[in-house]
Amino acid sequence: MRRTLQTIVLTSFLGLILAACGGYSQEEAQTKCDLERTAKAACMNDTAYQQCMSCFEECGDTCAIAESCPLQYICSE
Repeated sequence: MRRTLQTIVLTSFLGLILAACGGYSQEEAQTKCDLERTAKAACMNDTAYQQCMSCFEECGDTCAIAESCPLQYICSE
């Protein structure tokens, strides 16, 4: 019983660690990119918006925004 409990705790912990390393969900990325579009409307065309979505879905917090017009999004790591 103790061994089973240890396995469950370890598996849950590893799941949380791996989840933190990934990107945002589609909904989280959309929220972030919608805020970017509102704040920087003049430089956020459809291509930049799609790049924003892809970057945040893939990289999450490590997505970097190049201050250009139109905006560019890249994974910083």
